Amino acid sequence: MILQTLDIKDNCKGIFHRGAFLFDNVEETANRYFLAWKHSPLLDDENFRYLYLSLKDDDLSPYCHDPELFLIYKRKLEAHQKAATTAKVSLAEECFSDLLPEHQLTKWFRIRQQALENLYGMTKKEDDYDILHKAHVFTTNIAHQDITFGDKKGRVLYNIFGSATGRLTTKKGSVPILTLKKEQRQLLTPQNDAFIELDLNAAEIRMLMALSGREQPQGDIHEHLQKEIFGGWGKRSEFKERLFAWLYNPNSDDTVFDDFFSRETFRDFFAAEDELLQTPFGRRLAVEERKAQNYLLQSTTSDQVIENAYKIQKMLKNKKSKIAFTLHDSIILDMAQEDAIMVKDIKRQFEETRWGNFVSTCKIGKTFGDLKELKV
Repeated sequence: MILQTLDIKDNCKGIFHRGAFLFDNVEETANRYFLAWKHSPLLDDENFRYLYLSLKDDDLSPYCHDPELFLIYKRKLEAHQKAATTAKVSLAEECFSDLLPEHQLTKWFRIRQQALENLYGMTKKEDDYDILHKAHVFTTNIAHQDITFGDKKGRVLYNIFGSATGRLTTKKGSVPILTLKKEQRQLLTPQNDAFIELDLNAAEIRMLMALSGREQPQGDIHEHLQKEIFGGWGKRSEFKERLFAWLYNPNSDDTVFDDFFSRETFRDFFAAEDELLQTPFGRRLAVEERKAQNYLLQSTTSDQVIENAYKIQKMLKNKKSKIAFTLHDSIILDMAQEDAIMVKDIKRQFEETRWGNFVSTCKIGKTFGDLKELKV
């Protein structure tokens, strides 16, 4: 049997078990399974395979014996949800399943159960399953947390399939953390005592060095490279701008960096005849050759951040503190003072990679727009 959970909102916890809904002893029963449709905070995720990840956000209906019936009941569910929203029913306070006719909800779960069994029989774990599992669990847990944005509370809703490289995007209805203007960052405030931001220093440059077999410098990478390449001459800001212009433009004729970095690193991961890039995290990305190096660096760096965010979320289980969200190459902790002793260990975990340690900076503040450097 494949587990389906009912936790559409925090106060609506239940599972579909043996053809019926169960609301008592839910966690104990749920964790007897090893297959589930999607992750729920109810579940000990390491014991589960999530079939949602085999679909990669495609439609489940083709796996049903009667795809038309599947879509009819899916639309009924969506219509009830839209009606509740129009009627201004707070789904944060009401259990959505209580608003539906029980026979419709039961029918929907039975139809989906059939489709999931077919999906399981026709698919297997792919090479990127491990990182997708971590991304799915991490972002699902984030989606169950409140975040204060101005005078309202909202949720950060990530889409793990929203970009070609695997970098996270946000869904409609999410607090727009990826597109906030500088002045809007002040509107983000923690639920606990302070935000702490951990940000990898020049993460994609470090990843290029790592994949090229170069040793990671300890300290600011731009100052290090400026000294190595130009003997320390010039302004750091100008050097940084010039380096990134070279990195992201495959047609750049700024050859000063070519003796220090390789533009051919991607070839160890790229099948030119198929235009297919397989990253160290197992992702298979369709990309033309001229963009392959950028895709490799962006995807691998993003997945390294996701992997460590997942591990840190585990460290914070049953703690008051939590990861509020992740933003590109950083994670933002919603930190309670009682957990402050953990910051050093969290920072150490954030910097750990399979290629050695990447250096990170640390900042703290009462809003996301007012972060100051913190020595850890």
